[in-house]
Amino acid sequence: MAETEALSKLREDFRMQNKSVFILGASGETGRVLLKEILEQALFSKVTLIGRRKLTFEEEAYKNVNQEVVDFEKLDDYASAFQGHDVGFCCLGTTRVKAGA
Repeated sequence: MAETEALSKLREDFRMQNKSVFILGASGETGRVLLKEILEQALFSKVTLIGRRKLTFEEEAYKNVNQEVVDFEKLDDYASAFQGHDVGFCCLGTTRVKAGA
């Protein structure tokens, strides 16, 4: 029980820090799970997805998610998309089929 209380306190302390996060690769399997968890935990005050295209979400939980569309071949041109975030997650990868698995 004490561990659960300690974890709850850590979450609340983190929320109070008003941190922002960006996620690369939110359309893939790992990125989708990460985004869902981040939104469910409400740990970040700002959530930004950075990707090749805008994603469509029907659920209310996603209404405040910001999206930046970038060309990964010219990332230097999109440096501003990454600025102003405290935490970043990279979930870029390939599909099992493309990887030959």
